[in-house]
Formats: sequence, C-alpha cells, structure tokens
Amino acid sequence: MTLKPYDPAMLDRFALRLLDLAAMMRKMSQNSREYGIVDFALHDKKASEWIANLERWGQKSQADLEIRILEARAARRAASAAE
Repeated sequence: MTLKPYDPAMLDRFALRLLDLAAMMRKMSQNSREYGIVDFALHDKKASEWIANLERWGQKSQADLEIRILEARAARRAASAAE
C-alpha cells in the first residue's frame, strides 16, 4: 500500500471520479425503470466488497484528517498565544 500526500485539488478529483460513477449507476437505474427492465443482472460481489473497503478507508481517512486539523488548530492557538 502506498501512502501518497493529497492536496485539496487531488481530493476534489478523487471525489468527482466517485460522483461520476454514482451518476452513471443512477442513470442506469433511471433507464431500467423507464424501460421496464427489472431483471438486469450484474456481477456485484466484488464491487460490493470494494465499496465496503472504500467506505472503511474513507472513514479512516476522514478521522486521520480530523486529527491533523486539530493539530493545526492547536499550533495556530499556540502561535497566537506566543505573540
């Protein structure tokens, strides 16, 4: 596993990729509903596993970022108090 630093723009690009995928799936559901296709088969086992892993990864990443934010706030307060 590679740990790679992300800036806000990279986080945005990553989020937009996920949103594009979600939009594609929503369009598929709308189309299948519109055309009455109720038995469209998908191999979803792996995708469901990946999504579960991605959800766990996202939660852990969010918690790690929140810790970094708390550290940054503490550093700002310490710098302000020193002035």
